[in-house]
Amino acid sequence: MTIKSAVKAPSTVARRLLFMALTLAAPAILLMGALAAQQYAEGQRRFSTQLIAMTRALSLATDRQIGQGQSILQGLAVSPALAQGDLATFEKQAREAVEGREGWIVLMTHDAQLINTRIAPGRPTPYAPLSPTSWREMTTGKSNVSNLIPRRGAGPIIGVNMPVLVNGKLLVLAYMQKPAAFHALMTAQTFPQTWTASIVDRNAALVARSRDQERMLGKHASLDMRQAMARANDGVVRTHTLDGVQTLSAFSRSPTYGWTFIVGVPREELNRTVLSSLGPAIAGAALLIALGVAAAFAFARPISRDVRGLVSEAEALASGQPLDPAPSHLQEIAEVRGSLRAAADVLRARDGDARRAADRQQLMINELNHRVKNTLVVVQSLARHSLRTGDQNGLAQFNDRLYTLASAHDLLTRRNWEGADLGELLAEALKPYASQVTLDGPQLPLAPNAALALAMIFHELATNASKYGALSNENGRVAVSWSLGGRTLLTIEWRERGGPPVRPPERGGFGSRLIAASLKGDLAGSATFDYAPEGLTCVMSIIAPPKAA
Repeated sequence: MTIKSAVKAPSTVARRLLFMALTLAAPAILLMGALAAQQYAEGQRRFSTQLIAMTRALSLATDRQIGQGQSILQGLAVSPALAQGDLATFEKQAREAVEGREGWIVLMTHDAQLINTRIAPGRPTPYAPLSPTSWREMTTGKSNVSNLIPRRGAGPIIGVNMPVLVNGKLLVLAYMQKPAAFHALMTAQTFPQTWTASIVDRNAALVARSRDQERMLGKHASLDMRQAMARANDGVVRTHTLDGVQTLSAFSRSPTYGWTFIVGVPREELNRTVLSSLGPAIAGAALLIALGVAAAFAFARPISRDVRGLVSEAEALASGQPLDPAPSHLQEIAEVRGSLRAAADVLRARDGDARRAADRQQLMINELNHRVKNTLVVVQSLARHSLRTGDQNGLAQFNDRLYTLASAHDLLTRRNWEGADLGELLAEALKPYASQVTLDGPQLPLAPNAALALAMIFHELATNASKYGALSNENGRVAVSWSLGGRTLLTIEWRERGGPPVRPPERGGFGSRLIAASLKGDLAGSATFDYAPEGLTCVMSIIAPPKAA
């Protein structure tokens, strides 16, 4: 061997080993690149899914905001004063219904406003003729919400409308609100300052915006967003804000009212977030590849075999198959396998979380359906028994009972349907007689069904007392007390004093039947009635009172 060849030989071997090392490292490079690309795509997909879920939840919150006005209208629409055309009495009821609220009530014909609670009593209402198209939209169906209504010389408004009959004439009862009522929904969410959240009406006109509300109010969503909204009720689209910021925006349209909630995230911020999450994985992959190249000179075959094993495990991970632990000749490859198994565990845990979240959502939907059905059954029973005589007194009884049920629902809604305290429930149910009623008892949380049942029971007791008992005159008094014996028996006592002489009723009415049925069916309890001349005493015993979860 010559000196020249001797010098070249080691160089040739080194080049071959280097080539072998690079050849062995190539699958790992491709694998890590594929994993990085897959993780990047998966990160964007997860982010898009989260954005859609967020817009759906916020769309429901928007529906609830609109539904508050609809609830007020539903309560006013059944007013006997409205049906009889007694607008002076009805105006007082309307002003009481919106007292302390930002919105106001308007009763209108197609060319005039008959009542406007935003204007002081006795002052003339504005002349506000409606186009035939607007009148037709407002009087079609039971209730509807308008698009953004511009006003010359004043800010735009939104109206929740309900057609009503007054002395046989079709009118529109509306609950008007300013866009600021909906802007508060977004400020409550504490979005990042770089994000842009918007609510648009059915014409894609901006009703509320998390940023620059006043400047952007009434402007229309971008063309890309309008086209996407025309194709589907929800989704994700690459577009830009009205400020020109490139965003990934998710939207969800309410199936009830047709308004759409949009959340836009700057694409630059999204890419930075996703890529930063891949940084450790990319750095770790580069380190492992470098170690593999260095070790390939001495361990070419073991590394090649281990890398092929890694490819198989990566394919199993991508397809969702379980990973079988396998021995490795190198610590680095063993660590990669451990990382893959950890990643598989994380993915399985995330899938489990997603399934549990879906189960919780389905449970909430089922619970909502159950509560709505129960409420409809109660309303049907109240209507059947209160209105069967067809007289005005029966209608008033039905309205009073329906109002009590609605008040209990309002109390539970303020507590997110997690239950209500017995004392707070009694104070709400007996509010009209607060000056003649005393309450005494410990705090006691009740489940929603128990709270509704007790609200109806005490409404019937108070109604009976206002007709025949202690609440029928100014000197009468009612004392309500309750106590919990151990953890299994709740005792509630209703005691009337100071009213006219009392005697047992000759026959039981719907109220007594409702009390008995509610105690037996909803509360697993019973009641005793003492019709002493000095006043009625009712003692209710409830076994194991249901508590809020």
